Amino acid sequence: MRLVLFRHGLAVDRAEFLKAKGDDALRPLVPKGRERTIEMAQVLKEWQPDFDLIVTSPFLRSQQTAKILSKELKISNLFECAEMAPSAPVTAFAQWLQVHADDSRAVLAVGHEPQLSTFACWCLSGQRESFIDLKKSGMLALELESFAHIKPGTAQLSWHISPKLL
Repeated sequence: MRLVLFRHGLAVDRAEFLKAKGDDALRPLVPKGRERTIEMAQVLKEWQPDFDLIVTSPFLRSQQTAKILSKELKISNLFECAEMAPSAPVTAFAQWLQVHADDSRAVLAVGHEPQLSTFACWCLSGQRESFIDLKKSGMLALELESFAHIKPGTAQLSWHISPKLL
């Protein structure tokens, strides 16, 4: 099974937005964030052409990124997942995958840092501290035996792509 973790695209500056609006969950993508997400979707199409579903954080910037990816990759199954909010514990998303993706072959998850890289490190080594730097619109793929039996230290890193490589 393959799990691709995709960090949301470049969003409006956090400090400025919080000063004006006050809710980080509502920060939208900026045009450059949309463009870079489309570019990365084209790369992703070559590396992993088929996904069973996309799962996204409930935060606006992740939802916008997921919708772009859904359109570009022609994936109709799009789910919002509270367990992918930035404050959610690593194990919460693992439990979500066990319940909702147990019969999937490939899942695309769109979320935030440091949660995504921490989740990847937990899957790879069992550590709850990240040793991966996942840039905005960056992505990495993990190979797992099963989503139903996801456990710490059971994944293998397949690839990691930064948008600066384009």
